Amino acid sequence: MKKSRRLQAGLLGAALAALLTLGGCGQTEPVAADEPLLPKNDGRPAKLTVAIESPEDIALINTNGALERVMKEIIAKYQADFPDTEIELVYDARGEKIAAGGGNAPDIELFTGQDPYYKHKEQLPRNTDWLLDLTPYEEAWTDEGTVSNPASLIMRFMGGDNIYALPFSYDQIMLYYRWDWFHEYNLDYNEEEKASVNVWNRFLVAGEKLGDKGRLAIDKTVKPYLFDALLWSWVGQRRVADPAFGYYQPDGSTIFTLESAQNAAETYEQVLKLDMGAEDPIGAFIDGEAGMYLGTGMDMVRLSKEMPGKVNEDWYAVGLPKGIGGKTAPLLGWSAWGVNKDSPEPEKAVHFLWYMTNADNNTHMYMELKDYGVKPLYREIEAYEPSLLEGGWYGETDLLNTPSYRYASAPVVFEESTGVNNPVFSSLLSGLESGDVTAGEMLVGLDKEYARLLEEYTAGGGKLPWQTDNTEGNP
Repeated sequence: MKKSRRLQAGLLGAALAALLTLGGCGQTEPVAADEPLLPKNDGRPAKLTVAIESPEDIALINTNGALERVMKEIIAKYQADFPDTEIELVYDARGEKIAAGGGNAPDIELFTGQDPYYKHKEQLPRNTDWLLDLTPYEEAWTDEGTVSNPASLIMRFMGGDNIYALPFSYDQIMLYYRWDWFHEYNLDYNEEEKASVNVWNRFLVAGEKLGDKGRLAIDKTVKPYLFDALLWSWVGQRRVADPAFGYYQPDGSTIFTLESAQNAAETYEQVLKLDMGAEDPIGAFIDGEAGMYLGTGMDMVRLSKEMPGKVNEDWYAVGLPKGIGGKTAPLLGWSAWGVNKDSPEPEKAVHFLWYMTNADNNTHMYMELKDYGVKPLYREIEAYEPSLLEGGWYGETDLLNTPSYRYASAPVVFEESTGVNNPVFSSLLSGLESGDVTAGEMLVGLDKEYARLLEEYTAGGGKLPWQTDNTEGNP
């Protein structure tokens, strides 16, 4: 497995120091470089508890016991180096803190953000005041590798530059299409006339070109998230104040008032009209009734077993098409590790979290749990595991190494009023699909709703991260 950047840098530094000394440069000791702030374990006796969600509660991270097995392997390796640090795994059902060891809450918890898998309101994110700010230790992770764009969004899910979470799993929209059918059609046409799914404007006419082979099936879960994807891909992230507050401009007004938002809404309406309305959309793609399928990344588990032909040869899984403002996608849901700020051993907890998510262990966890939605933290995953250049997960892995494929989200701090969980949001998008609401009326309603929510948030003491950090929006 590939060595982490820190180890490589350390070996290089030692070699350079030796060359300077042997070369008679008048310096017997190397100059100490600025060392990053890294968490430490002083070796004194301590006990840590790590809480993972009850597997039957959250479908996204239901690993059927595999997570517990992998965690025990990592804990055993850690305790070989730190034998006086006891680590206990406990279950934390529906995000409610449980008493563990002396009545303390767990030191490290696996918690979830907003996602379409919630079945009960009580599973919505609880107050995040319990989370320890991990920002001082940021270099512990950035020195391990290049943090991917989706991982960066999750790490900073509260907005601004502060880090409160380390990603464990997430899901996103993927476009699946029959490459063999597209290739067969394109043999007779020049580059401009070919059917393509790379850009939204060409995606909209691809189905018409291929006829019955170009029909589109859309998973019902991802439909409302497609609006977010189109919205951000038309508006562009430079107009968004903060990726974690994806509906707002730097002055606090919503992006729903922009002309580009109107274009995005009209495009969204066109995409909805292309949907063939299959009762089982993924089944329609498998059976050849549809040549394109907009679904979830986790659909790859079923497709890799049932889809005819070979993935990455006859059919492909790719990211969403490009809009006028680039490519920006939402996450359908995610889970992440957080450290309890009231932990009796906060630095040891951060140290173990760092160990658990270093390049080696993160890669191992991904390879063991990728069929359960677990994702790699670092872009260099292909270098760590070249086998990922093949197989069903290559499409998502490739997106990690596409810096221009950006991510944003509705404000998680709004909890049940966030994005698709907001009844006004859902009602307006449903109205557009049924024809009861125009694109313009939908945007007016969304602007009014999210202006109200932001006013309530700030009136209650909530801070806008881009104003707090004196930023002007995204670089």
